[in-house]
Amino acid sequence: MNKDILFLCQFFYPEHVSSATLPFDTAKYLAANGFTVDALVGYPKEYTHGENFPLDEVTENVGIHRIKYIELDRKKTINRLINYFSFTGAALLNIGRLKNYQSVVVYSNPPVLPIVPILAHKLFKTKFVFVAYDVYPEIAYASKTLSPGSLIDRVMSRINHHLYKHASHIVTLTDEMKEFLLKKRPELDADRVTTIANWAHEKELKPDHEAYQRFGYADGLFVVSYFGNMGTCQDVDTMMGAAEQLDGDDRIKFLIVGHGNKKAEVEKRAGKLKNVQVIDFLTGRDFEQAVAVSSCCIVSLEKGLMGTCAPSKYYSYLQGGQPVLAVVEKGSYLYEEVEREQIGYSIEVGDILSLKNAILELADNQEDCEAMGQRAKILYEREYNMDVAFNKYANMFSGIVGNRE
Repeated sequence: MNKDILFLCQFFYPEHVSSATLPFDTAKYLAANGFTVDALVGYPKEYTHGENFPLDEVTENVGIHRIKYIELDRKKTINRLINYFSFTGAALLNIGRLKNYQSVVVYSNPPVLPIVPILAHKLFKTKFVFVAYDVYPEIAYASKTLSPGSLIDRVMSRINHHLYKHASHIVTLTDEMKEFLLKKRPELDADRVTTIANWAHEKELKPDHEAYQRFGYADGLFVVSYFGNMGTCQDVDTMMGAAEQLDGDDRIKFLIVGHGNKKAEVEKRAGKLKNVQVIDFLTGRDFEQAVAVSSCCIVSLEKGLMGTCAPSKYYSYLQGGQPVLAVVEKGSYLYEEVEREQIGYSIEVGDILSLKNAILELADNQEDCEAMGQRAKILYEREYNMDVAFNKYANMFSGIVGNRE
C-alpha cells in the first residue's frame, strides 16, 4: 500500500530557519493525525548547530531521507543558483521514491524544485501540493535578481505552466498572494487554491533582568527590533535612516538580528552609531529572549513585491505581543492589516521621518504601546495560531490522498 504524503524540500529538521521548521511542523502534525508521512530533504549544513546527521532517521513519526548536494555560501546569487540546481538534480535522481506516495508536498524554494513532482505526476500519476512561500519569477524580477527573457526565466515559465496546471492544490500564505496568482496564472482556478498563513512557535517569555542583560541593555529600555532576513527583498534603508536620526536619544536602542546580503551594509552604517546592535541569527531561547526585551518590531519589504511574499517573522511579532512597525508598500496586506487591527503603524518604504515619529510615539506612550501589543496577540490567536493552519492542512489532505484517479 502506498504511503500518504512525502514532503520534498531543501531544508528540514533539524535546521532552524523557517523554511525548515514550518514544513517539519506540518509533517509532524499530519503524522500525528492519521497520515503516513515521510520527507525527502537536503542534508543539513548551514542552519544547524551540529555536524553529523544520519542519512535516514524517523523522528516524530516522520521518516526522513536526506540527500547530499553542493552547498556553497548562500551570500552570492550564483552560489544560491548552484545550490538550487544541485539539490534539484539530487532529488531527480531519487524520483523513483515519489511513486510510493499518494501526494507530494513541494515548496517554492528552490524555485526549480517543482519539476520533480511534475515529472512524478506524469510518470506515476502521483498527486502534488505546491506551497507558495514566494512567487517566482515575479519576486526575482522585482528584486532584480532575474531578467525577463533570460534562460532561467524561460525555464521557470515552463515549470510554472505545468505546475499550476497539474497541481492538486496550491497553498498561498495570504489572500493577496492568492489573488495575484489567480490573475497571473491562467492555468489555475480558485477551487484549487487555499490560503494557509504561516505561524510562530516560540515560547512567550516575559522580559526580565537576565534577558536584558543577555543583550547588554538596562532593564526597561525601549528597544526597537528587527529579526530575520536582510536580503534583496527587504528594505533596510528606512530602518537605518531612522536609527541615524534617533542616535542622540538615549532612551531608544535598535536590536537588529539576522543575515542576508544587506547585512554588511547594515553593519557598516551601524558601526557609526551608538544606538544600534547587530548580531547573527538567533534560535530557541536566545530568540525568545530577544523578542521579550523588544518594545516594538519592524517588518519591511521593498516596493514592487505585493502578492509575491509574506515575511515569516511577522507572526512571531504577533505571537510575542509586539507592536508592529510595517515598512511596506501602501495598499499591501501588511500595510492594511496593521492599520485596520491597530497593532502598530504602517509606514511607506523610504519614509524615514514617519518611521522615526512612529517610534517616538510608541516610546512616549507606554499604555498605547502595550494596548497595541495586546491587540497583536489577539489577532495572532484568531487568524494565525498554528492550530488554525494545521486544521486547514489536514482538511486539504483528507480530500487529496486516497484515489489517484
